[in-house]
Amino acid sequence: MSSFTVIISDAGDHDEGFRGTALFWQLASRFGAYAELGLYWFLCAYYGRDKVRLLRPSQLLRRTRAIQTDWLFVGLPTRVSTDHLTNVRFKQMALYDATDVDGIAFEYSDQRTLLSHTNVCLKNWRDRRWDFEFQIGLLPIKRPPLNNKLSRLLGRHQHDGTNFVKQFDVGFIARPTGELKSNPRVQWLLQLKRDRPGLTLWGGLVGDRRWQQAVAAEIDDPLLADCWLNRRKMNYREYFEGLCRSRVALAPRGFAPWTYRHYEAIYAKAMLVCNDLCHFDFLVPLPPQSVVEVAEGESVIAAVDAALDIVSRNPTIVDENRRELERWWRLATYCDACPALLERFWRQFT
Repeated sequence: MSSFTVIISDAGDHDEGFRGTALFWQLASRFGAYAELGLYWFLCAYYGRDKVRLLRPSQLLRRTRAIQTDWLFVGLPTRVSTDHLTNVRFKQMALYDATDVDGIAFEYSDQRTLLSHTNVCLKNWRDRRWDFEFQIGLLPIKRPPLNNKLSRLLGRHQHDGTNFVKQFDVGFIARPTGELKSNPRVQWLLQLKRDRPGLTLWGGLVGDRRWQQAVAAEIDDPLLADCWLNRRKMNYREYFEGLCRSRVALAPRGFAPWTYRHYEAIYAKAMLVCNDLCHFDFLVPLPPQSVVEVAEGESVIAAVDAALDIVSRNPTIVDENRRELERWWRLATYCDACPALLERFWRQFT
């Protein structure tokens, strides 16, 4: 069986204080302290932890014995150089970028040296408009195996989506991250309150007073105060149950075009309204019939009306959407019972 070595990026202070201890990385590898470990968790799910090694770049310089591995995955940005790779014997290598940067976050990396070993870089999404001299593959999305709250809820019968009455037309909750003045999370809520006051809405914006003041400084709208829930955050179970009680879930983009909310909405058996995704690919594909998209600069109203009409005319479509996701994983978790996703991952390298 193949062996794998994942070299995490060194964008964070991975070697300072508690983060520089073996205990920290044992906990991180199981419970999830770093979102970029999605690739590591994915490989462990299919091949076992004994076949997958997780290292930090600094550890490569301290090793005296050579590392033998079939696959070497190097996270970006990184200071990995020829010196780091001297004692690594690998058959194939790929880069991966788990950041939300539009494009590839080489930053201070030695791009020329890294690309001399591979022409593949994995990303959580692929924009077909990108034009690079190397291939862009798709990275497994971020969810730790022992801290997957969605999977735990789905594993309980009362959260299978069938025992919740759809009492709300639209569900949405989030912080207004990103650029504030034209923030789609804020603008979509304002549009619904202004143009569709008759719709029942679950959720709103969350954040402390500083968040509210920052948004108010950029957006002067009398309806803005009604968009806030006046709470800093919401626990995951309450959040997911709110989606389960909603016919339509909003998932506007934040820093990146993809969000785990896409999958949460489908598992909650809600129709998904999100930004235009026509240019993007994901390793776990979204069922096309599950999504109503909002073009750049357009109002969310038409999309919400369309999504409500779809689910009204065809109530079982939300069940079909969820079954489609289950082709790729089980209850939002990677597992060897779903070989189709593993095959889709490796086809990127052929």
